[in-house]
Amino acid sequence: MATFNIGDEVQVTMPHAPNKRGVSGVHPMYTTSPEAKFDGATGTITDINVDGSHGIALFLVDFRDHNNRGIPWGVQWFRQNWLRPANTSADAHVNAIA
Repeated sequence: MATFNIGDEVQVTMPHAPNKRGVSGVHPMYTTSPEAKFDGATGTITDINVDGSHGIALFLVDFRDHNNRGIPWGVQWFRQNWLRPANTSADAHVNAIA
């Protein structure tokens, strides 16, 4: 698992699984959580709460300075396992799919 610091660019990656119709997307257990709306969005870590809720470290991610579409608000707290280092090159997304 990656270690993040304040100022790091990250991408939100929620757990994925097929739904009842077999369509793959955000895991059905997480679809109603506010964090699911940020799946795929890129932002910058602005704060870290090491002793977050239930002893799980939380990272405050700011999305306002990035070109994201469809996110409901500018900042949100995330668990570390829902964050990945952001790919800064446009070709990185194409290479990840191939």
